[in-house]
Amino acid sequence: RGVLFMAFHGEEMGLFGSAHYADNPKFPHPKMIAEIQMDMVGRDSDGVQNGDPSRVDKAEENRDTIRLVGSKRISTELDEIILRQNRHTMFRFKYDAEDVYTRSDHYNFAKNGVPVAFFFDGFHPDYHQPTDTIEKINFGKMVSTARLAFLVVQELADRESLLKRDVTGGR
Repeated sequence: RGVLFMAFHGEEMGLFGSAHYADNPKFPHPKMIAEIQMDMVGRDSDGVQNGDPSRVDKAEENRDTIRLVGSKRISTELDEIILRQNRHTMFRFKYDAEDVYTRSDHYNFAKNGVPVAFFFDGFHPDYHQPTDTIEKINFGKMVSTARLAFLVVQELADRESLLKRDVTGGR
């Protein structure tokens, strides 16, 4: 199986780049095994999460956590693969960020029936601020996220078959 690496433009302006590709795919959506998304994977979540005062994180408690969004919505097999490959990175997954499911580029694939997994580290007070500077990046987390994504993609590419689309209404 081939692997297509994509970087999109215009996510913050309305997912324009991924929408263009999803509307004009080089490979038909039914033949795509999955879309693996990494967005905001270099920080430790801290503070109120997505404006919800009942979800407050502390950075020091999130050095080994990553949010896993959408991995159970279209194919439960995808989530199982991620959990299995996580033995190499040992992340503690949080599944509490489904409220951002439509806010990153993976969504344009999901709405076309492609199984997706969105790795996301959560929000922090510097989100979209000039104070979001390089010295605040958790490079170890970023490397571990890339490693996990690689391992998942490698397993997906080596599969004989597509993932089962076994969840109805998951888009």
